[in-house]
Amino acid sequence: MKIGKFIPFLSSELKQGEPLTQAKLFSHISATVLAVLFFLVLMQFPLDTINGILTDSVFRLQLPSAPSTQLATIIYDDASSVRYGGISRIPPEELIKTLRAVSEESPLAVVVMASLDTFHYSSIEIESIKKYLDKIPRSYVGYLEPDALGVDAPMALGKIPYLPAYVSQDTFSFGGDSVSRRIMLTVEGIPTVYHHLACDILMGTPNCLLSNIYSEKVGHSTHAYIHWKRPPSIFSFPSQQVAEGNYSKGSFKNRIVLIGSALSVNRERDFVKTPFSRDRQNTTTVEAAAQSINSLITDSALKKLDPWFSWILGLFTAVLTVNIVLWLSPGSGILFVLFEAAVLAVMSAIFLHFSSYCMDLAHPLLIAGVGYYLVIPYRLVDEYRQRWHYQEQSELMAELEALKSNFLSLVSHDLKTPVARIQGNAELAFSEPGNLSQKQNDSLRSILQTTEYLGEYIETVLDLTRIESAQTPLARSTKDINQTIREVIDSKRFLAAEKNITIAPSLEPLFSIRYDIKLIRRVIANLVENAINYSPPNTTITLRSHEEGQWVKISVSDQGFGINEDEQSKIFSKFYRGQNPLIQETKGTGLGLYLVKYFVELHQGVVELKSELGKGSEFTISLPV
Repeated sequence: MKIGKFIPFLSSELKQGEPLTQAKLFSHISATVLAVLFFLVLMQFPLDTINGILTDSVFRLQLPSAPSTQLATIIYDDASSVRYGGISRIPPEELIKTLRAVSEESPLAVVVMASLDTFHYSSIEIESIKKYLDKIPRSYVGYLEPDALGVDAPMALGKIPYLPAYVSQDTFSFGGDSVSRRIMLTVEGIPTVYHHLACDILMGTPNCLLSNIYSEKVGHSTHAYIHWKRPPSIFSFPSQQVAEGNYSKGSFKNRIVLIGSALSVNRERDFVKTPFSRDRQNTTTVEAAAQSINSLITDSALKKLDPWFSWILGLFTAVLTVNIVLWLSPGSGILFVLFEAAVLAVMSAIFLHFSSYCMDLAHPLLIAGVGYYLVIPYRLVDEYRQRWHYQEQSELMAELEALKSNFLSLVSHDLKTPVARIQGNAELAFSEPGNLSQKQNDSLRSILQTTEYLGEYIETVLDLTRIESAQTPLARSTKDINQTIREVIDSKRFLAAEKNITIAPSLEPLFSIRYDIKLIRRVIANLVENAINYSPPNTTITLRSHEEGQWVKISVSDQGFGINEDEQSKIFSKFYRGQNPLIQETKGTGLGLYLVKYFVELHQGVVELKSELGKGSEFTISLPV
C-alpha cells in the first residue's frame, strides 16, 4: 500500500514525481548508503542525555491518574516544623505520635526515611520510636546521608532493617541533568530499602534477586528505572495532622507508609527534580521514594527494548527518510520529517504507557533530522541538472518563438501586397458592370468578400506579432468616438444585410477624446463582426455609447445564442473558441476578442461581458476620458 494514502500532503507530490531515471536512481542509492553509514557511526554513541530528555517528554504526554491505593506519605514540612522552632530533623515526639497513629491502622509496611542514629537522636528516643516500629509487621529505617553507608545500625533499633534510601539523581550519567529517573537497588553490594521492601512484599522474603525487574549496573550500584506517574499520584499527609489525629481513619490501612521530611532548609536533600518539573521544591524525596516502590511492587519499572529493535528502527528510518525526502520538494520533505518524529513519539508513548518499555528515541529522531540534510547535496545537483535542462528548453523556445514571429510578420507583409492588388483589380472590374455577365458579377463580389476577409485576417496576424514583440505603440489623436462607431457600422452593413440583420445605433452626444483611432476602430469592428457572425438571421444588433463619470462606454449587444457561464472567463484567451457547435461552424481564428481586450487595456480601459444562454450577449468597453 502506498505511503501517499496515509499522508495526504505526500500523495499529490508522489503522483507528480519524476520517473526514476538512471541519475535519479544513483542519487537514491548513494544517499541511502551514506545514511546507513552515518547511522552505523551514530549507534556507537549511547546518547543517554538526549534519550533522558526525550523520555521525560513522553512522560509528560500521559494523562493524570487516580492516586495509588497502595501507598501513602507523611511529610514533616515547614508548617509542622514551626511548632518545634524550625528544627531540621523530625522531632522524636512528632515521630512517635505519627508512628502511634499509623500503627493503630494496620499498615502493610512503614518506612521511616530519617537517620535514626545516635548523632541525631538519643538512645532513649530511638528506643521509644522502636517500640512503635515493632508493632508494624514490616518496618524499615532508610537513611539519606552518604556517611551512614555501611555503618552498623544503632543498637537501640535492634533487628529493624537500617538501609540506604537514596533517591538516585542523574548528575553524571544518563540524562546528566540531576533529574531522578532511576531506583537504586543496591549500593556497593548493600541492598536499599526499596529492594528489601519489594522482595518482602513480592516474594515473602527480604532477600531475593528481583529477576523480573530490568536493572543495570552503574559503577558500584544497581539501578532500575522509575515509571513516573503524573502528580498527584500518592496520597500525602502533613505529620502535624497525623500526630494530632486530624485525618480520615483508615487512610493507612493495608498501605505502605513512608515518613520523611520536606523542609525548605534541606532543599537539596528533601526535594528532587523529576521528568515533570525541574524545580526542586515541587516534588519531595519521599514522593520520589514512593514512586520508586510503586514501580517495583506493581512490576511497572521501565524496561529498555532489545538493542536489535533500535537497530532495525534506526536503519528503517534512515533509508525511508533519505529516499522519501529526495522524492519530495524541500517544504514537503520537512513536513515528512516532522510526521516521522510524531509517529516515533506516539510509538514511544504506546510502549511506555502500556507495556513499560522505554524506546530509544534519540537515534531514529537524529537520523531522521540529519537524513533531511544528507540529501541536500543530491537535491542541489539534481535541481542544477533540471535548471540547466529547462534553461536549454527555454532558450530553444525563445529562439523558435522569435523565428515564428519573424516568419509570420514577413509572410503577412508579403501577402498584403498581392491581396491588395487582387482586391483593387476586382473593384475596378466590378465598377464596370455593363461589360460583365451576372455570373461574372457574382464571382467578382465573392472575390471582394474573400480578399476583404483575407486582409482582415492578415491584419490580425500582424497585430498578434506586434503584441508578442511589444511593438504596438499608441498613436492617439482627438476625435468624436461616435464618428468612429458610425464608420464601423457603414463598413459592416453589407455583411449584416446578407443575414438580414439590422444594426441599430443608439449614440449619445459625446465630447471628443484622445484615443488610437485605428486600434479602437478594430475593437468595435471585431465586436460588431462577432455579433453578426454568431447571431441568427432577422435579429438586431444594438450599438450604444454614453459618458459615465470619467469613462466613455460603448456597448455592442446582440440577440444571439449567448455564451455559457463557464466559458465567459476564457472567451478573451488567445486562440480560444467556444464549445457550442454553432460557434465551431462559423469561421474564426480565436484572436478577435483577445485583441479587443489587449487594445482596450492598452488605453487603460476595461472590457466587460454580460451573456445569458438563449438571450444574447453584450460586450461593453470603457475608455477613460
